Amino acid sequence: LQPDATMLLFTPAALFLCSGLVVVETLLTQEISVTRRAGQRASISCGGIDSCYTVIWYQKRNTSTFERLLAIDTSDRRTYRYSHPQKNDFSVEIQQNTCNLILRSSDVSHTASYYCS
Repeated sequence: LQPDATMLLFTPAALFLCSGLVVVETLLTQEISVTRRAGQRASISCGGIDSCYTVIWYQKRNTSTFERLLAIDTSDRRTYRYSHPQKNDFSVEIQQNTCNLILRSSDVSHTASYYCS
């Protein structure tokens, strides 16, 4: 599936690495993919974060490796921005036992898979 110039495809998936344990969870979001028109807001959820101290979001494009995007400390909710070129396009928030990656204004350059750990 190739998105056209006005539609974007985001594929969320979840992989947890907490406290030195590796636990692969099933897809934790209700949607397998998120598609938005350019300029629209997009949000991807990562559930089951109660045992994690830090949640890290990664971006994976088809032709590249995983790139760290943002991290959030679950205790004080401090956000860390890595040297990703699109780091300022995204934010994170925690609501109950879920961490949300928020893209304020989508663009074709944001088409990728996003993972949390």
